[in-house]
Amino acid sequence: MKMPNGYGGVVKLKGKRRKPWAVRTSYLEEQPDGTIIRKRKYLAYFTKQEAALTYLSELNNGAIVPEHQKYANVPTFAEMYEMWKKYRNSLKSKPGAGTWKNYDIAFNMFATVHDKKIMSIRAQDLQNCLTSQSSKSRTTIGNMRAVVRGMYSYAIANEYVENDITQHLVFEFTDADTPIHTRFTDKELLLLWNSLGIVNNVDIILIYIYTGMRPAELLEIESSNVHLDQKYMIGGMKTEAGRDRIIPLHDAIIPLVETRLKQNRPYLITNKYGNHYTRAVYHNSNWNTCMNKLGLNHAPHDCRYTFAALADAACMNETCKKLIMGHALANKSGTAFKTGGRSDVTRDVYTEKTIPELVAEVNKLPTVFE
Repeated sequence: MKMPNGYGGVVKLKGKRRKPWAVRTSYLEEQPDGTIIRKRKYLAYFTKQEAALTYLSELNNGAIVPEHQKYANVPTFAEMYEMWKKYRNSLKSKPGAGTWKNYDIAFNMFATVHDKKIMSIRAQDLQNCLTSQSSKSRTTIGNMRAVVRGMYSYAIANEYVENDITQHLVFEFTDADTPIHTRFTDKELLLLWNSLGIVNNVDIILIYIYTGMRPAELLEIESSNVHLDQKYMIGGMKTEAGRDRIIPLHDAIIPLVETRLKQNRPYLITNKYGNHYTRAVYHNSNWNTCMNKLGLNHAPHDCRYTFAALADAACMNETCKKLIMGHALANKSGTAFKTGGRSDVTRDVYTEKTIPELVAEVNKLPTVFE
């Protein structure tokens, strides 16, 4: 039976055997003289051809084959990451907490291969993940490179895979001086408002735009931190000024937030099954699906960019804008301070602005567009 290139094959071995049907794959190996030769490796043996073909099919899909326990024990991409992480942390030269936080973000950008067996992943699978993130910075792509290269080096050393398929991957990024974000135009904002109730999850995009939150920040908002009675929620990350800040809610998006809250889920934004989103999964599924249905071409961070543009056009108080977006703000002595916090936000106020003032300022953002 003719199989696609790189798929592997099923052959019947000569002689009298209890399991005559074998599954084998081939790979290229460089010789000391620089020449490349193709070698074969036999993976499993079966009594019937059908069982061997089933094994080969499941092998290429990265799924578990109940009949063959050895393959079932091969780790998935996600499991391999945890194994590599444990190994790296056992070394004297282990990465610091900040580096691991960046590596975890990079790992989540490979979400589409998390559940695939490490030996079943093809170079193109990894390349697709990298290509989808090519608008990111050199640092972000560099972290993705460090993660996947480190994982495969560890996987080869422990004989989970034979070939380093990361060697020929292309790690493209966007230079810092290249504009990668653009605001939603007035026409596009009108389309978003008009698509409410027609296109699923448009409400998430509007909540992003009218809160100015970073892509990962909104996904981490816990329902218990949303206070509709006072029109604000608590959230934020990345910087000292951005963490656990007060985020005022525009009157126009309060019904959208309220609808989400009525689902009684731990997080404000979840998928249809109530599961928590990572940024990569949200971007690759929910966001891209929504953009395709609307015929738009934007990245999630464009929502934050749009908030800033609308705030400037509406002459929002500069101090309020920085507090809402979680930007560092200097006090009278010239030092940066953190505002808000979990201590007693219902009683305490910001050093510079009160919660009602922030709500009043965010309501300057327009909701009617022509």
